[in-house]
Amino acid sequence: MVIEVVPDSQTLHISKLRKRWQILFLQIIATGSLLTIMRRMSDLYGSCSETFIAGAGGVNYWCPSYEHTRGLQWMSRNSDLVLPDFLSGINETGFDAFIAPLILCFVITVAFIILMGRSEKIQKNIKRVLSIAIVAWIALPFLLSWLIGIVTYGGFYLPIGNNDPNMDHVALIFQPLKFIFELVFLGIVFAPILAGLIGIWGLSKRMLTWAVGYFLMIIGIHAMLTFEGITQAVDVGLNPLPAQIGEATLFGGLISPLAFELLSIALLLLVFLEAGLAVITNLEYASLLPEGSKKDPEYVNQFNNVLNGHLWHLIGIMSLVGLTTAMALEFDDFLIGFVGALEGSQWSGQVRESLELQLTYGKVISAGLFMVVIAGGRFVIPWQRFTGFIETNIRKLVSRDV
Repeated sequence: MVIEVVPDSQTLHISKLRKRWQILFLQIIATGSLLTIMRRMSDLYGSCSETFIAGAGGVNYWCPSYEHTRGLQWMSRNSDLVLPDFLSGINETGFDAFIAPLILCFVITVAFIILMGRSEKIQKNIKRVLSIAIVAWIALPFLLSWLIGIVTYGGFYLPIGNNDPNMDHVALIFQPLKFIFELVFLGIVFAPILAGLIGIWGLSKRMLTWAVGYFLMIIGIHAMLTFEGITQAVDVGLNPLPAQIGEATLFGGLISPLAFELLSIALLLLVFLEAGLAVITNLEYASLLPEGSKKDPEYVNQFNNVLNGHLWHLIGIMSLVGLTTAMALEFDDFLIGFVGALEGSQWSGQVRESLELQLTYGKVISAGLFMVVIAGGRFVIPWQRFTGFIETNIRKLVSRDV
């Protein structure tokens, strides 16, 4: 009896699976989605309102938008920054302002992954060294400057509240605090990017979900702070999105430009989370297999089929979600046209020209009606046979590739 042998490169060991093209492809998709989310979010939520800018005189203003250079420029006008300009991108415009911080995020991610691959003892030693370095940075410049001042001026004095600014050494303690505030402004944009990269390449579900939650929090806070009732009381300067979705002009009248921007962010979030979690879930499954099963041809073929099927489902389902969502957003136009076709009266013309369904609550109502229509379609269209036919053909294609 001939025993089929699986090549060493095709076994289900984690070190081998990390090099599989399917795993790398999912990680690259998740990384690309994450970076595209950052770019789309910056374009959509990264500007201040024109009235707020005009009220601030056009200079030295800041609003809590999804952008980092404006806050750093505001800090630099008051004092020198601890971070170098080339690293923060403060002097750059457009996407160039993101390049250096993004490179820093990738470097930190690589360092984190290398650190996690070391023994627990080495990790503890590195953490202790970093903690000691931070404490030394806070305390040593202050203490050394104070001691040198005591020797220079020939007597003891308090390091605060002196007429001579050279004797106020306590200001050195605030340098690390200033650095922390600079990191906060950078973190507005790049904290979810760093968390997402660590989640993708460091295989951390918590980091992935944290990054998605952060993006959703930014969208929710922006929606609340730009609500008309809020802006009338307190205007923080955020640029509100249009109240109406707009006319569908893209893809043959399927979706409006604003709806496409919002839908693309939602789909990118889903792709980022789904691709990242798929890698972690499949690798967790492989790590739990017995040693003999990791070399078993049946287990290897099953794992390959699961990975290939996941790629097909990711592309197909996300495309279907995007298409149906776009149709749901434009279902109000279908309703207005349908009513107008049934009745030729003045009332139908008023319904056709009505703007109520174009507003936010109208879109929600019409999208809900669309879901009801699709759900009711199961009594007319055999959805299970239809989807089963598609899945069967996909499995045939995948089995041929394997």
